[in-house]
Amino acid sequence: MRFLRSFKTLVVCIATIGASSFSQVNAQEQVAVTDAELNKIASAFQGIQKVNMEAQQEVMKKVEESGFDANRFNELYQASASPEKNVDASDEEKERFGKVMNEIQQMQVGFTEKIEKIISNEGMSIERYQTIAMALQNDTELQGRLRTMLAEQPQ
Repeated sequence: MRFLRSFKTLVVCIATIGASSFSQVNAQEQVAVTDAELNKIASAFQGIQKVNMEAQQEVMKKVEESGFDANRFNELYQASASPEKNVDASDEEKERFGKVMNEIQQMQVGFTEKIEKIISNEGMSIERYQTIAMALQNDTELQGRLRTMLAEQPQ
């Protein structure tokens, strides 16, 4: 299910990067992150995972309710996301696809709000969370510290 993986990635990106602004962290720049901050991220991670799973289920339900086969919807999604990909679709199918994508985008707002609330409830600003999330993409030492904290989290 490439569409679901793409949507999950999108939801995670919204959570880590934010819906309205992007934190600019140079890949070469080290960001100082305290254990307390990393612990807050580890704590938020579990809630974010739940929101992501909820998002996946709701998106699949929306796709199924629209009458699309998941594979066909995935084809149309890939074609819409990549100008190199072309797929034959009737006008009715394109219209239905567009309507479902609009509904999914509206659902994203709710998911983003839930994720932002989870982060805020951990006592961390969205901006600081974004900065650390961007640093995590490139800093293997920081990734290791987070993995250790996640392993220590109660399930």
